[in-house]
Amino acid sequence: MDPNHPIIDRPWEFSIVELRYCAERNGAESFIDLVLERESLCRRLRFWSPQQLEIEEGCFPDPTGGMVILDVSARQLNGLGVWVTDLEATRGSVTFWARDVVDLDTL
Repeated sequence: MDPNHPIIDRPWEFSIVELRYCAERNGAESFIDLVLERESLCRRLRFWSPQQLEIEEGCFPDPTGGMVILDVSARQLNGLGVWVTDLEATRGSVTFWARDVVDLDTL
């Protein structure tokens, strides 16, 4: 099994309050920005070169209870190092693959 990515602790406890997709243009890399909140804590994450974005019908953007951010770099997938998925297959889950993820508040 892939390890949890260290970018955020217990992502399943957060609500997605903003999801922004920016397509590749003028040579700039595409990305997804996720703003996650849990009580008074806010985290802003950027996922580079996202692929296969799915937002399942259901309870989005409420906490899915199973959202995880996994480090899949050991799989040696072509240009992919992060997988955002829902291990509990909760309705309304957001899933996608990405090259990398960064914390926008530490850049």
